[in-house]
Amino acid sequence: MPFTVKDNSRSTASHTMRTIAIDTSHTAGSVVARDGTALATRPLGESGEHARRIAAALEEAAAEAGWGLSDTQLVVVVRGPGSFTGLRVGIAAAKGIAWANVSRLVGVCGFEAIAQETALAADRLAGTAPTTIEIAFDAGRAEVYAATATPTASQGPWQISPPRLLAADAWIADLPPGAHVSGPALATLQDRVAAAGHTIAPPEAWFPNATAAAEIGLARAAAGAFDDPFTLVPHYLRPSYADERVTLPAR
Repeated sequence: MPFTVKDNSRSTASHTMRTIAIDTSHTAGSVVARDGTALATRPLGESGEHARRIAAALEEAAAEAGWGLSDTQLVVVVRGPGSFTGLRVGIAAAKGIAWANVSRLVGVCGFEAIAQETALAADRLAGTAPTTIEIAFDAGRAEVYAATATPTASQGPWQISPPRLLAADAWIADLPPGAHVSGPALATLQDRVAAAGHTIAPPEAWFPNATAAAEIGLARAAAGAFDDPFTLVPHYLRPSYADERVTLPAR
């Protein structure tokens, strides 16, 4: 069955689209409802609370922005990297809204959301945004999941290099001189990265709320780049322990 989109009398390429954005990729998740300049945000609390609170938070945010979930035209969701449970909660909710309302769907990479918030913070503090941003997520086991974000005008504001899972020590050693660094891994690696002579983004940029995802999703919608709700899947930090055991060599 083809997936069609209702009109709702608004252009699908417009920043006035009634937009829901969901970010459950971090420990403290959030949702945003946006319609032009109207913006409403709701926190989801800690990761264990996301599934219980997300439905009410979405309804409340949309109502504050002046409309209801049934009027949603664009659904934006951060697809990862992030925890297994958190990403499943967010993507399931996003797909449900898109299916129920026959709305457009955009999946946003978490690296993009961090890059967006980091660039805005740098512009506020220094009056200029960095040309590249090195971003890392804490992958556990003394490892990081890292990538480089570069500004682009093609289907969204950021181009992300292929992410790498590597030892934290190796990532810090490989950073280019004077790098601008951001991401959740800095919660434990900030001092070591700063000691290596790099610029550290403000902590609020390491864990952006869903507003950053909404901005990127609207930019991608304006470029006509949408995702299929039947095929959008989470982007995890690493395979699950069960999947890793399957791939271990036999003894």
